[in-house]
Amino acid sequence: MTHSNTPRALVLSGGGGRGAYHVGVLRFLEEHEWVPDIVVGTSIGAVNGAAIASGHTSHSLWALWRRLTTDDVQKRAWDLFSLDEWDHLLDTAPLRKTLVEEGWIDLARINAPVPDKSLRVTVVEMETGRLRVFGNSPDPASSSRCERVEITLDHILASCSIPLIYPPTKIDDVSFWDGGTVANTPLGPAIDAGAEDIVVVLMTPWESEEDRPRYAPVGGVSGLLAAAQAAFEWALLASFQADLKLFHRTNQVVRLTLENARLKAENETLRAQLKGQSLITPQIGLSDLGHQEIEPPVIVSPQQPIPLAEIIRYNPDNHERLYQMGYDDAKAAWVQAGRPVEGQ
Repeated sequence: MTHSNTPRALVLSGGGGRGAYHVGVLRFLEEHEWVPDIVVGTSIGAVNGAAIASGHTSHSLWALWRRLTTDDVQKRAWDLFSLDEWDHLLDTAPLRKTLVEEGWIDLARINAPVPDKSLRVTVVEMETGRLRVFGNSPDPASSSRCERVEITLDHILASCSIPLIYPPTKIDDVSFWDGGTVANTPLGPAIDAGAEDIVVVLMTPWESEEDRPRYAPVGGVSGLLAAAQAAFEWALLASFQADLKLFHRTNQVVRLTLENARLKAENETLRAQLKGQSLITPQIGLSDLGHQEIEPPVIVSPQQPIPLAEIIRYNPDNHERLYQMGYDDAKAAWVQAGRPVEGQ
């Protein structure tokens, strides 16, 4: 179990109308006194992340989600007389209005000189496909890709701009698409921000013991729609798999570096003793080496695939189901990670 002063990060993947799942996870974490210092989000994860950085708890955020409908998020953006001109199907102007008028986002709190929580939002440059990470606070890592900026609604909406479905969002004359286009579950920015205790929330089944997707719809992947969903979900998870492999390899290098330094120190001690000299063996810590081993993230994921159509469908009945699913899956992941669960 980690200590309360350990920097904690919550990584929220994209998933559109499936975002109530995040809130159920947050409720479980709060009940177990796990509150993030850092929130990293892509797409709907950026919306929920910004809400959390605005001071929302799972209770207040769930109150917003339970009344959220499709009309609050999007409207049709094309007509039959201009099909040759449109580059997206739906307009997210309603979402901008909802975030402001319904109190989802408090930009003043997010952009405070010393914010309550560090927020990271990922987007993709439409012209180049380059992943950009925007944050409201500096990263301790010198190699970090995070750009400290004043977070605006445009940054959040840009992270939600699903190609072809929603319009790209312009920031300083640069057009951006949904961060999930390149990295739907951005683990790297959480590590760059200094997190040592990380909870990752996926929208696709995941086999934690084997670090791979567990996509197994009933009856197998058969039929056009099932195959399309499988391909879509696997594509979204590809970058997370790569991040997780790099995470484990980095930890392995840190362990080897520490062991090498320990053996070197012991060797110097033995040499000194053989020469009759007095030498105190140094206490070697990871911080002294400039490296730090990070505890593997707790990965929360659904047991079964969530229908792809729910990405652009915001239905209160679905929200209720996903909220409870997130809570239950968080509990299962917590147990699997060996962390204590209240009442057990």
